[in-house]
Amino acid sequence: MTFAVVAVLAAAAPAAARAPEAFGRHAVRVTHVQIPVPPDPSGPEGVLPTVAADVYVPSGRGRRPLVQISHAWPGTLKEFPLSGWAKRLASRGFVVIVSDRRGGSSLAAQPALDQPVDIIDLSAQVNSEDILRVVRWAIAQSKVRGSPLQGKVDPRRIAIGGHSLGAYHATFAAVKSQTDGSRLSALLLLDPSDERLRHNTAGSDPMPTPLVKIPTIDLASEENQHPVMCNMDDGNDCTLVAPQQYAALSASTVKLGLKVVGSVHEDVEDPSTIGTKESRAHLRTYERYGMAWLEYWLGHDCSAAPYLGGAAALREQSAGKIAIYPGATAITPCRVRG
Repeated sequence: MTFAVVAVLAAAAPAAARAPEAFGRHAVRVTHVQIPVPPDPSGPEGVLPTVAADVYVPSGRGRRPLVQISHAWPGTLKEFPLSGWAKRLASRGFVVIVSDRRGGSSLAAQPALDQPVDIIDLSAQVNSEDILRVVRWAIAQSKVRGSPLQGKVDPRRIAIGGHSLGAYHATFAAVKSQTDGSRLSALLLLDPSDERLRHNTAGSDPMPTPLVKIPTIDLASEENQHPVMCNMDDGNDCTLVAPQQYAALSASTVKLGLKVVGSVHEDVEDPSTIGTKESRAHLRTYERYGMAWLEYWLGHDCSAAPYLGGAAALREQSAGKIAIYPGATAITPCRVRG
């Protein structure tokens, strides 16, 4: 097991700033780790022995909620810090792990590649199981003396999520968790997309969304706006499946789906791809609602409820900033249980 301390980040916010996406009061320590994983015969990347991850730990004592986040395709976890998701969440008291995929980790280490692209890590079986392996590793590390996570992880308050293909794999992981004994409190889907449709046989690994039972938020960009990874040769929907995933959730699943009006796919993880003031504003909107979901279900913060289909969200919908999808669960403070 290798640990490398990357940085200690000071985070401060005005006392009155309590929007879900605002920085909190905790300083944040970031450690880069290589997590050993067993061989997995489900896909070619399964022969690789480790998963790289950045671990964000807030200052202070006591066990914290854990959030695991998976990045989009192509690329590696190195792109995710540009968005600020992990740093903001950790400053508010969450332990956050941004984990790579095995293929991304391996290719990122190859100096011959100008732009590492994880072209072999498309197996939903390998990558969804690795998400749960990362979660189990974090829980175990909380009991290891000298670990950056020693005494830090609350196994009763765990969420997983991701952007694009990372969100798609997180959906498979959420379904697996319901039968393998893992306990998850929430699922965060950030513009989920199945890029495997352009590389594997269509129809493999059927989308398991109807089987998801944990509270799920699905945040979507505008349809047909996918300028970097999509063209009309890819199909009419350009592989974006966020609205379809939301529609497929069971009526009995606690859920919220909304579109960030005017946003494009890259705004979620790396708004510098587009590089406009509007892109950065869209990112903050994604963070506002995604982080409110996590504050509510993991942090048991009832003040987040107005953003989850309540008054705050309805004001932004009236202003044309978001569109709330039909069928959202009515969220009230009394739904939160410790």
